[in-house]
Amino acid sequence: MHGATIARLRELLQTRAPNRLREAGTRSAAVLVPLAGPDGELSLVCFERTHQVAEHKGEICFPGGSVEPQDADPVDAALREAHEELGLPRERVDVLGVLDDVHTTVSNYVITPVVGHLDALPALVPDPLEVARPVVVPLRDVMKPGAEGVEWRQWRGTRRQIYYYPVAGGRIWGATARILHNLLTVWSGQDAERSSRRERIR
Repeated sequence: MHGATIARLRELLQTRAPNRLREAGTRSAAVLVPLAGPDGELSLVCFERTHQVAEHKGEICFPGGSVEPQDADPVDAALREAHEELGLPRERVDVLGVLDDVHTTVSNYVITPVVGHLDALPALVPDPLEVARPVVVPLRDVMKPGAEGVEWRQWRGTRRQIYYYPVAGGRIWGATARILHNLLTVWSGQDAERSSRRERIR
């Protein structure tokens, strides 16, 4: 993707209005979408969940969890969880902005994705109760043509579009794939183009 620099992503995130969901009965959560490395060598930092966790067992996800009462906001929650789960030092994370909220239908969370950049990948310290293995994905692997797959599935009588991305030893799907799709759409400029088209139609 041409022009996929951290400076460009920061600009795009800070000049758009993310979609915030406020649905009755949902629980608030936040994830950190960590990008590590210099421009041209960026990687996404994810992990595979253990089968000891209560929800989303064995899935590849971004670090994150519930927004707790002691958290100042979703950004604070995302940074705290990333440190607890992977040992990412919060002082090294440059917060670029937030993406659109995502609702998880099974666990009933509304997730706020927080995008952060680290200048280099630090030594990871996984929490063995939650992390089966860290998964570091070169950004170019999910940006290349054909990397994104789409399936259609039925859920409670509704046909839904499901994104997925094959990665080493598994695949990113579900809410994590929707977050990644949103990130790549924003970064490519397609998000702004769609917003512009919607404004012209009104």
